This record gives sequence, C-alpha cells and structure tokens, in this order.
Amino acid sequence: MKKLFVLPAILILFFFAGCKKSDNVDSTSKNVYTIAVLADNHYMDPSLLIQDGPAFQDYLVTDGKLLATSDAIMQEAMYELIHATPKPDLVLVPGDLTKDGELVGNVSVHLYLQQLIQAGIKVRVITGNHDIYNPHSYVYNGATKNRVQNIGPDKFRSIYSDCGYSDALYTDPYSLSYVSEPLPNLWLLAIDCCKYDNINDSIYTAGAIRPGTMKWVLDRLAEAAQKGKTVFGMMHHGIVEQFTDKDTTFSGFMVDNFRDVSNQLMNAGLKIMFTGHFHATDITEQQSGNQTLYDIETGSIIVYPCAYRLITYIKDSALIITTKHITNANYSGIPPGQTFPQYAESLTRTAADTLFTTVLMKGKQITYNDTAWHISHCMGTALMVHGYGDEDKALEDTAFIGQTARQYKASLWLPDYCDFLWTDKIPRDNSLTILLKSGASFR
Repeated sequence: MKKLFVLPAILILFFFAGCKKSDNVDSTSKNVYTIAVLADNHYMDPSLLIQDGPAFQDYLVTDGKLLATSDAIMQEAMYELIHATPKPDLVLVPGDLTKDGELVGNVSVHLYLQQLIQAGIKVRVITGNHDIYNPHSYVYNGATKNRVQNIGPDKFRSIYSDCGYSDALYTDPYSLSYVSEPLPNLWLLAIDCCKYDNINDSIYTAGAIRPGTMKWVLDRLAEAAQKGKTVFGMMHHGIVEQFTDKDTTFSGFMVDNFRDVSNQLMNAGLKIMFTGHFHATDITEQQSGNQTLYDIETGSIIVYPCAYRLITYIKDSALIITTKHITNANYSGIPPGQTFPQYAESLTRTAADTLFTTVLMKGKQITYNDTAWHISHCMGTALMVHGYGDEDKALEDTAFIGQTARQYKASLWLPDYCDFLWTDKIPRDNSLTILLKSGASFR
C-alpha cells in the first residue's frame, strides 16, 4: 500500500520537471526547487540563562518549549539543512524567531541564518507574536530575572535585512509585510499580522491584519495574477481552522476574522499560506467553487516532535510536502540512556500536564489536584497527538476520557475537546502533494 501512496509524487516530478527515470530529483533543474520551513524557533540565547533556578523554572511551568536546548537544536537544524540532499534553495521562517524578542537572541538567530545564506540558500522571515516589543525579555540567574533589551519593528527589519527586506519588490507602509521573488516567477507574500502597537505588561497571542495591510495584500495579489506570478503566502497566525472550534477553544491562535480573511485571500487567487504559531504539524484546506486555499502549518523545532518541512516545488505546478524531525541535539542536559526524541517527548508531556493542571487549579482547593491531573492528562495527550499530525482517531482512549468526564462532573466538556483534537481534518498533514493549478491534493 505504501508504494501506491508514493507513486503519484514520483509521476508528478517526472511529468512536470522532465526528469529522467531516477530515484533522485535534480534540484538544479530550472523547474525543480527545494523549500524548507522552520517555524517557531523560539531561540533562547545561552547568555540569557546564567544559572537555572526558580525564576526560569517559573517561566517553564506554563511553557512547553525546550528553551534551554534551543541553541543545540538550532545548530542541528542548520547542519541538516546545509547538508540535505538536495540542499534547499529557500528557507521560510514564519515568525517567533526568538524566545521573547531579545536583541541578543535576534542577533544570534541572524548569525545562524547567515550560515544558510553563505551556503547559497535564500532565507525569508516574517514576524511572530513573540518578536516585537516583547516585555518578557529577561536574563535568568537563579531566583532572579532582569530585563534585557528587546527590539522594535525597525530593528527587526534591520537585523533581517538580507532575509527578505533588502531585495523586496514591495514593502507595506502599515506593517513589516513585504513581497519578494526568491525563486523564478514565485512571489512570496510575507504578511505581518502581529499586534505590537500597544504592548504593556504582556504580549498579544492574537493577531490581525491591519485594514491598510489587507488592501495592500489584495493589490499585490491582483498584480501577481495580472503578471502570471505564482504566489505563496507566509504569516504567523492560522487562517483556516485545523480542528473544530479552535478559535474558541484556543483563543488567539487564528488571525482575527479568519473566515473573512481566508475568503478574501482565496477569492483573490491565493492557494498556499505557510503558518505556524500553534506548534503543530497540520494542513487544512478551504474550498469555494473552483477555489482552494491551503493553510500549511509547521510545528516548532523546539517542541516535540521538533518538526520542520522539506518541500519539493515544481515551478508553477506542484508542491510535494514532507515533514522531518530533529532527532539529534548535542545538549549535555539529556539524561544518560535517553535519546534526544525521548528527552523532548518527556519534557513536552510533563509541560502539557503541568500547564493544564496549573490552569485548572486556579482558585481551587488542593483536594482538586487529582481531578485536575486526570483531566490534564487527557488534554495533554490530545494536544500532543494533534501536534504530531495525521491523528488516528482509532487510537483515542474514549473510554478513559469518558470515564474521567463522568467521574469529575466539572469536565463534561472534555470528550468534545479531545474529539476535536483527535479528529484530523482533510487533507493529510505530514506528507502531501498539492497541484497548484487545480488545487487538488493527494497523499
């Protein structure tokens, strides 16, 4: 059966790229390119953790990211991309480049991205909600934390000048959005949808496309259609729900007014949008008449299973999407006898259980702790399954979830919550071929 799924992609390559019959794709062909997507790197510069202790651990209580490991993971990601066969022609980074927008972190991330640029790989970035004017930019030292310099929009544009801004065809006067042509006849529409104009004590999880920016985006799409350009979009927040009621269950992870936004973009001819933000590997589609729009979400490299995308792009014709995972990181904190994936999974599992338990325990007596843990375990499992992608509902332990909901009557909502996350909307998430002309897709 597996060969039946693989065969169509091979035929697509053969037909569109004019390849010789071979197991390898020649990415130097003028019609075939490789695109990588690294989302939500959340890089924490090592200088920001002078000494682990209560201050940093308090931050991690409600945060499931492998922050202390992020430098080692970033090193591995750069190595894998530079030594990939074929080597990517283009790397897309749809936001949240650093832990919390620290200047020192952004400088370090850019140095890493320069490794790709020096290897002949083009890089394009856009903002995430953690990147601009973030008030949580701290250095941690035992029980104390102290503010460090963060960055604003102008500094972001300056640091990442060679990652989309310096050679942009157009820049939006209302935001950090821009249009670039990184590959022949391919326009990348990088949309800054983050809210950072009035940040005080906390960042905005939610995002919105400013009215002026939306008009600018639609004008660019109209021009691209007139000129016969293929257009890929890139933004941080989702525009097509990856599971039922995501916008209400996890408020702030879809762009504001996402239904109207996705309809406008789809009707203007956009078929592909690369997103991140929710740290999950997922692909969803929206259809209306003969129009189809795909939201291709990529997980975070510092949240288990530490995913990134490698995509074969057949010029103006097709995308063949695959998903890779970081399976090695040179980090001294991994316990003896554990592999990096085992270490990452255990930390993510603990963080998920702790996060939901902490939220559920607010205002409750300590006797509620057992109830909170059982509920949290169901929620955390569902969230991790969704994060990996290609959810298999047949594996959901509905009996335990139902028993938990009945036993703890305050959680009668639990089966629906888990059912939403365990149900994979079409199409498939980790491996998919998309035909750009028709909008059709298959595994």
